Amino acid sequence: MAPLTKAQKKQAQAAEDSFNRTYAAQYGEERWQQTLYPALVAPTRYAMLINRYATTSDIPEAFTQDEAQGLQPITFPSPPLSSNPEKPEPPTTTTPAEAVSSSLLAYQSDSPTPFPPPHPHPSTRLLTHWNLDAASLLAATLLAPRPGNKVLDLCAAPGGKSLALSQLLRPTTPSSPPLGGGCLHSNEPHPARNQRLSSNLASYLPASLFSPGAIKVLRLDASAPTAATQLPLGPGAYDKVLLDAPCSSERHVVHARATGSWRSGSSRQAAKTQLALLATALRALRVGGQVLYATCSLSGDENDGVVARGLEWVAKERRKTRLAGKAWGVAVRSADLAPLLQAWAEPTAHGWLVLPDHPAGGRWGPLYFALLEKVAV
Repeated sequence: MAPLTKAQKKQAQAAEDSFNRTYAAQYGEERWQQTLYPALVAPTRYAMLINRYATTSDIPEAFTQDEAQGLQPITFPSPPLSSNPEKPEPPTTTTPAEAVSSSLLAYQSDSPTPFPPPHPHPSTRLLTHWNLDAASLLAATLLAPRPGNKVLDLCAAPGGKSLALSQLLRPTTPSSPPLGGGCLHSNEPHPARNQRLSSNLASYLPASLFSPGAIKVLRLDASAPTAATQLPLGPGAYDKVLLDAPCSSERHVVHARATGSWRSGSSRQAAKTQLALLATALRALRVGGQVLYATCSLSGDENDGVVARGLEWVAKERRKTRLAGKAWGVAVRSADLAPLLQAWAEPTAHGWLVLPDHPAGGRWGPLYFALLEKVAV
């Protein structure tokens, strides 16, 4: 690579300065300089999600005794099943006990040594674990799918959150139908990422989940206005939607030492696509269903800003459809999660933000999320 010219160096420095000014203004100069930016620069911390489809062991057999001793289980909050009479639960073949017993088994470690890479279990040949940020597992947990639910992972690649969702859908009784009679549809429009998603899910999930169609990998442009009509179940049919939207991902920018190429308008441009994706997620939901909107961005434009614009879009759509008898609205349910998130996140106007300088010391994130519910009006 040719060295930068003097003009290029000046332009890169100006972009880096703009990056720091932008986020210092949002989070406060002192916090940005003293805790948040240093936490972003630090290596990403990973959790290890055990693949319960691969093994019945709590810790993969290939781990050494020293590696196993350094693992600490992560306790995720357990949202209660809603008692909202406007949100009836879908028919399911599982018992109430089965419906709430599925949970994620994940570990953290304070060791600087990375977790060993996943490996095939000797009997199932499925990969034993997935290493990812625990904030992603928190998002899947808070969406709270249960066996029998119809679930859509709208931007699913590379597949870690889909694996987590599938385990939350998994009935505890072997005789129950796959996913308790529900389904998981994982979508990724980009060809190479779609191929990776398909390959990953096939490496982690048993073939028996694919043959009856309980698990499907989709390749739809979810930002298109008609995307919901192309979903296997069509509009208004899904109980839960996870929308982990493509975003500016500032931590990756920092790690790549690419702040010199950052542009202040990138978040506003990303927000346009994120709003279109949120519209598709809401169209896909049944009345009473929930979408968890998430990004790994620090930008308010891409986080609360998208939710606020989404609420405005819903209000406009409601006025358009009222005469057709199809009106529905959206309620923000993020505040309902407050008792569960003290050790994980800080509240925002419409959601929550997991940041790696959180006082609890988890060092997870960044991850923003907001829980929205489609309601009758």
